[in-house]
Formats: sequence, C-alpha cells, structure tokens
Amino acid sequence: MSRLSRCFKSLESAGYLRSLDDSRVELLAHGQAYAELLKQQWLSLRPLAAHLGNSDSSVDVSSTHLQRFSFASSKRFHSNFEQLVREHPRKAKCPTLLKHLCTSSACLPNTFFSHKPPVTHLITDFIVEPYRALEHFYNMQRESKIWWMRYSSNPSRYRIVARELPAEVKAKDCQAIDIMSCYGEECSVAVEQLSLVKLHGDDFRLPDARTGQTLPPAVIRSVIELETATCALLVDGCDHARETQSLLLNRTLAPYQCGIACQEVDGDMADLCLHIKDVLLRAGLRLGQGNGYELTEDASQLREYIKLSDMMGVPYTLLLSEQTLQNGLLQLRSRDTRLAETIHISDLPNYLMNIFKH
Repeated sequence: MSRLSRCFKSLESAGYLRSLDDSRVELLAHGQAYAELLKQQWLSLRPLAAHLGNSDSSVDVSSTHLQRFSFASSKRFHSNFEQLVREHPRKAKCPTLLKHLCTSSACLPNTFFSHKPPVTHLITDFIVEPYRALEHFYNMQRESKIWWMRYSSNPSRYRIVARELPAEVKAKDCQAIDIMSCYGEECSVAVEQLSLVKLHGDDFRLPDARTGQTLPPAVIRSVIELETATCALLVDGCDHARETQSLLLNRTLAPYQCGIACQEVDGDMADLCLHIKDVLLRAGLRLGQGNGYELTEDASQLREYIKLSDMMGVPYTLLLSEQTLQNGLLQLRSRDTRLAETIHISDLPNYLMNIFKH
C-alpha cells in the first residue's frame, strides 16, 4: 500500500474523507467541519474587500483552461462590478478587492484527485491599475503561497507553477499560475488558481486612487475550490514520516482543538472533567467529539484515547489524575511533540487561548 493510500485510509477511519471512483473524493462530517473553518479563514483574509455574497453557477469559474481568462464577459462579473459601484462607492476605485462564493457543478481540473460536485469556489477579484498589474500579480502570488504554507505541516510542498496560455489569449494581456500542493514527484493538487486579465473598452472603468484618472482596470482573479483544497490540506496532515498515524492539522483549523481525559477513580473526577469542559467551552475552544471528555478505566484505555485523538488531529489533550483533585496540577499533552507539560488548573483557559492565538 502506498503512503498516499494509507493517508486516505487513515482519513476515512477518522471521519474526514473517503475516496470514490475516478480519482474523486468526498468530505465526511469532520472534513466538512474543517472546510467550514478554512472558509472562515478565507473570509477574514484581506478584510478590506467588498463581500458580494453567494451565487450558483456552472460556467462562471475556471472549469476549462480558456474559461479562466474569459470571466470578465460573464453576467456574474458584470453584476459584481455594478454591485461594487452601487453598494460600495468608496471602494469603487483602483486598487480594490471583491469577494464572493460560487456553488458550481464544474470542478477545477486536477489530475491527482478532486471533490465530487457540487463544489464551492472562493473567488477573490483584485481590481488594479493596469500599469501596476504585474507588480500586484507577483505580490499576490507570494501572499497566497505564504497563506497556504501557514496551514501546512510541510510548508516546502507548496510551489508556484506558471501555466501556458491558450492560443486564443493575448500574452500581453494575461498571465496565469497555480499554487500546487505536491506529494512526491508525480502527485500534486492545485489548491488555488491565480489569473491576470487586463480589461479593455468602456464596460469596466474605475478611477485610479492615486491620480483620479478613470481607466479600464486589470483583474487578478483567485479561485479556491474549497472542498478539493480541504482534501489537499488533510492529506498534507497525514503525509509525514512519523511511525504513528497522527493527523498534523493546523491548530487554528482543527475541528477539535482540545480533549480532556482521565483515569476514573471516583465520581469527583467526572465532576472535575465537567467543570473544565464548561470553562473551555465558555472560552470558545472546540472540544473533542462526544461528551468532550473521556473517563477511562485503566492506563491502557487512556493510551488508546490519546492514540485516537492523534488520529483525529486534536492538537492538545488535558490529562487529569488524582493529583489534580489534590493540588490542581494536570498534564497538557501536545500531539506534535507527544510530550506533556505540567500546568495548574487556574491557568485554564488563558494558557490554551494564548497557544491558539500564535
């Protein structure tokens, strides 16, 4: 069994995704929760953008190599441009940003795997001055790559790959790159498409924020297929050299950020778990599935729970013991290092909150 086959098997057993026929995959419940958190991170990225809502479309996105350059002729782009001028007049100048979500039956082309339709496309249109188009295009490439690297367990797997232009497209007006997540020499997935298109004519004109001159802008379009990009990040978390089946999810995106476990000795331990669970939930932390804590009968069951937490990608586990009832000390175990540090119960939840902020 190849290492990537083992990744898919591990992710399916953990409830994140399953592999279908014809190189298609499907997100399961935990994978859908992860995708929702990834979408929230995208919505908070570049906060000055004008958010234009959701749409349904089968042709507005880059389902073919040529279509990724013809979006400016679509009804949706015309509608977005008019909405920008009408509802966000202070942002209707170069440079400016538009964001919208598009549910589509057309998937982006990927040779390794892709998610079965329908899929959600996260679309950002960066409308810029035409004479600074390439400068903005290169900056956006760098920013986007860094954004993906931040959520990866292996940042070196991300590459910027230039795409050849179709014969119908003028090279002086268009550029295209894909940000690829690579798994070995032959397997790679495009997690984001960036396309530069210079507009012409009078249909789209905006004032230059520097000079005030009205001119047809250039558009840098970013397209992220949410489900396929989510699967790529999940495989990234599995594709490591560890002997164990740990899922190394970024702690900001992990559906469950913390677990609570103890070896039960009496009813007081259950009450203590309930108290800590309430403290962490009030702080906004996402706890392990089920009750949010686990009472184990012996050390063997406790080890099995920790192993399962690692497979689920839970970054931290609080380990309570009889000592915790006596002096308030407990163990905070890290999934990444597999080491535990001693903290006091009074450090909760602030100690954990500071970890997740960085």
